[in-house]
Amino acid sequence: MELAERIPKKHRGTAALIAVLIGSTGIQVTTAVATGLFERFSPPTVSGLRLLTAAVILLAVARPRFWRFTRRDWTAVLSYGVVASLMNVFFYLAVQRIPLGVAVTIEYLGAFTVAILGVRRLQDGIFALGALAGVAMIAGPTFGSTDWWGYLFAALAAAAMCGYTLLSARIGSGAPASSGIRGLAVSITIGALLWLPATATAIPRMTGQDWLLAAFIGAFGLALAFSCDAFAASATGPAVVGVFFSLDPVVSSVVGLVMLGQVLSVPAYVGIGLIVVSGAAVTWKANRSAARITTHTEALQIIDTQQIPRID
Repeated sequence: MELAERIPKKHRGTAALIAVLIGSTGIQVTTAVATGLFERFSPPTVSGLRLLTAAVILLAVARPRFWRFTRRDWTAVLSYGVVASLMNVFFYLAVQRIPLGVAVTIEYLGAFTVAILGVRRLQDGIFALGALAGVAMIAGPTFGSTDWWGYLFAALAAAAMCGYTLLSARIGSGAPASSGIRGLAVSITIGALLWLPATATAIPRMTGQDWLLAAFIGAFGLALAFSCDAFAASATGPAVVGVFFSLDPVVSSVVGLVMLGQVLSVPAYVGIGLIVVSGAAVTWKANRSAARITTHTEALQIIDTQQIPRID
C-alpha cells in the first residue's frame, strides 16, 4: 500500500498541509543559507550543486530500477526534472537581485494560477483569492526594488512553478518502478545533468565548507522538500496544493525575521493572517469531504485528480 493510501481520507488534507509546511521551511531556510555561496559562485552554479547533492541522496535512498521504466514513465520524470531545475535556477537568479520575500511572493503566483484554474465553485475560488490578497499585503511594502531582471526571473520561476505544481502529482503516475521517491530521484538526476556544465566549473574551487553547505541545501531544500510536495499533491490534488503553497510567503517572512532580523509591516502581518485562514479553510474542506477541489477537466486535462495514482 502506498503512503497516501495509508492515511485515512479524512486526515489527508491535514497531512498534505503539514508536508507542504515542512517542504516550504526547508526551501526558505536553505535559500537563506545558499545566498552566502552567491559571493563565490553564480546562482545557476549554486542551483546545480543543490540538484547534484540532492540527486546523490535520492538515488542512494530510492535506488530506482531504470530498466523497468516505460516510455510514459520516462516522459513524466523528464518533464518534472526539466521544470524543477528551471524553477530552481530562475528562483536563485531572482533572489540574488531582489528581496527573498518578493521573489517567493512572485513565484507563488504560479501555484496560485493552478489553484484558480482548477476550481469552479465560488467558495473555492474565494479561498484562493483570499490567499492571493494576503500575499499582496506581505509583498506590498517591499516592492521598492528597481532591479527588473529580478522580477523577470521571479516571473519565470512562477511559470515553472505552475508546471511543477501540476507535475508533482503526475510524477507517480507510471509503473511502480517509477512512482514516488523513485521517480523523484530520476527527475532530480536529470535536472542535475542539465546544469552539470555550470556545476563542473565550480568543483575545483569548492572547499570542504562549500560541500557541506551544498549537501545541506540539497538534502533539506530539495530532496526532503520536493518529496513532501509530491506526497501532498498525490494526497489532495494540485488545486488544493496550489492554495497550500500560499504559505510559502508566510514561511519566508518568519525565516527572514528569525535568521535575518527582518521585521515586517502591520499590513504584512494582516496578510499572513489571511493566508493562514485561507489555508485552514481548504484543509478543513479537504478533511471534511475527503475530496479534491473540483477541476475543469476540459481546460486542464492534466489535472484529472480522480485519475492520479498515489505516490509512495
